Amino acid sequence: MKLKFNWGTGIAVFIALFLLVNAFVIYKSLQERYDLVSEEYYPQGLEYQKQIDRFANANALSGKITISQDPQNLLITYPVDMKNKDVNGQVVFFRPSDENADFRDSLQFDSTMVQRVPVADFVAGKYVAKFFWKMNGIEYAHEQSFRVNK
Repeated sequence: MKLKFNWGTGIAVFIALFLLVNAFVIYKSLQERYDLVSEEYYPQGLEYQKQIDRFANANALSGKITISQDPQNLLITYPVDMKNKDVNGQVVFFRPSDENADFRDSLQFDSTMVQRVPVADFVAGKYVAKFFWKMNGIEYAHEQSFRVNK
């Protein structure tokens, strides 16, 4: 039997190809990973003015938090304003592309105001360090993006 190619056959082929392409796009979109920045984003959004105030407090310090890397450690240098003060807080290392690589650490600096975090704890790539601390009854916050190279 010989298949004749006419208008009806052309339309049927076009519709079949259209449906196959749509099915493939739907299949691929269902395979895509998506991670929320935070599971509790709505309550955090309601309290964002407090967060803005914490950022303003950190910007009022004489120095800024800096992040650098040596072959073994990530070096976080804190402002001298924090020296000999009662500082309690934590740093969250947030990896935008993979929530499984996120982790937390407490603020622990030595007499030179440097905190060392082993590079082995990180996956190579982009991170955002989110610092939250309380010093002398005032809350502070700071965010800084950096790249881990291995």
